[in-house]
Amino acid sequence: MTSEDDDVITTDVAKELMPAIGKGQVIPVISNAFRLEQIFRDDEELSRMMAEVPQFYDEFRTYTQQLTKKWAASINYPMSDDHNLARVAQYEYSQVEKGGSGLVSLGSFEDPREKYIQFLIARLLALAEKDERYESDEEYRNVVSAFKKPSRGKTRLFSEVASQLGYPRFDIIEDPLRLLARLPVKIYITTSYSNFLERALEKEGKTPRTQVCFCPEDLITDPDHLPDREFRPTEKNPAVVHLFGLEDYIETLVLSEDDYINFLMNAAENYKSDDLFPSYLRGALPKSSLALLGYHLREWDFRTLFRFISRIRNIHDTDKPSIAIQFKPPMRRKEEEARSLKYLETYLNRGKFMVEWSSAEVFIHKLWAAWDAWNT
Repeated sequence: MTSEDDDVITTDVAKELMPAIGKGQVIPVISNAFRLEQIFRDDEELSRMMAEVPQFYDEFRTYTQQLTKKWAASINYPMSDDHNLARVAQYEYSQVEKGGSGLVSLGSFEDPREKYIQFLIARLLALAEKDERYESDEEYRNVVSAFKKPSRGKTRLFSEVASQLGYPRFDIIEDPLRLLARLPVKIYITTSYSNFLERALEKEGKTPRTQVCFCPEDLITDPDHLPDREFRPTEKNPAVVHLFGLEDYIETLVLSEDDYINFLMNAAENYKSDDLFPSYLRGALPKSSLALLGYHLREWDFRTLFRFISRIRNIHDTDKPSIAIQFKPPMRRKEEEARSLKYLETYLNRGKFMVEWSSAEVFIHKLWAAWDAWNT
């Protein structure tokens, strides 16, 4: 089934995925930016920065890129590409050097990954202080104030702060992660550093199992978070696979350019290691339809993930249809848009992905509506 939109024909993938969802053969793949965009779209300063971007200059047209620009300014990043998180993180890494005992200070050292997470928390607390509830609700104000105090012992997690403050807000539409969590999915893959997906699954009455892949065992303190070769995911007990680390273990985060290159090298070397990449996931990837949600084609996380997934699917010569959800890039002229869309579709088709030109939120709501209708 097809629909016409500005002369571009796209397949109604949401409906075509129904049989695969029913068989448990769909794996949603969710970006880190997906939740960040939802949380920080209420940030007035970031919204103003977005509005100031020229209409056809799509390089900086996401909230996560504006957020990165603010972090770059806070650490005095000197280059012009201050919207590029991997490069900004790479600069911050360059401010420390590695010694025999690991990272050592050139000044007052703080791990760049920890610095980034704490920047997000500080930004969120500033947003919460401008919330109307901050003035009217004493309990809410106390929660914000408690988070602003220096922590003792365990480092605060961004997902914990966001969840306790009630972010992101969904006043009109349902939370897209809750809709994904309702689907009969056995495996979710995410490149998020936080456990927002696990929280959504728990709210839907499920018991997710967090699996952090391709990380040294000594960095993971909770054995349940290590890849488990004996684990068999089910709809009620699904696996949530974090490919780029988890903020609970700050050293596991894949954040800088070097981190992404190291991830690809590590994945290529340990692809068949059950201790780092369990067989249930290795077997499911080529046999399932994947849905890439919330990624931006120019970002390092997408390019690294796409290379990793494409390699696995090419090794097994899979014919399973998969989908990448993408916004149309803004162009000055109609002919530029047509050429751009053709190039992007060709690029993604090499990895055996079709393209749906939509936002991830819109697609998820359409997917849930199609499943709800198909399943009744």
